[in-house]
Amino acid sequence: MRMPLAGVICHSYRVPHIHLQTTADLHENGDIPEILATLTQTLSTMETVSPAAVKAYHTLRSNWVVGEGHPDGFAHVEVAVLAGRPEELRIKIADAMFAVLKEAFATSLE
Repeated sequence: MRMPLAGVICHSYRVPHIHLQTTADLHENGDIPEILATLTQTLSTMETVSPAAVKAYHTLRSNWVVGEGHPDGFAHVEVAVLAGRPEELRIKIADAMFAVLKEAFATSLE
C-alpha cells in the first residue's frame, strides 16, 4: 500500500475537518474509531487549532481502481483548515497526519 502525503486544504467554512478515506481491503479498517481519535488529538495540538472545533469522519471505499503496478489498497486523509494559515503550519499539519497514518496502517504497509 502506498501512503500519499496528507492533503491540507484551505476553506472558508467551519473547520478544521479531517476526512479519512480507506479501501475495504485494509486490515486496519476495524480500528477506524481509534485512528480518527488519534488524528483528532494530533490536529488539536497544533497552534491556532481549537480542539472543540475539530471534526473527523471516515469514508470506506468498497469500489476502487488503481493504476497498473500500484498496490491494491490505500488510505488517504485530507485536512481542511481556514484560509490564511501559514504554509509552515500547513506543512507541519500534513507531516503530523502522515506520521499518524504510517503508524496506524503499518500492517498494510508491509
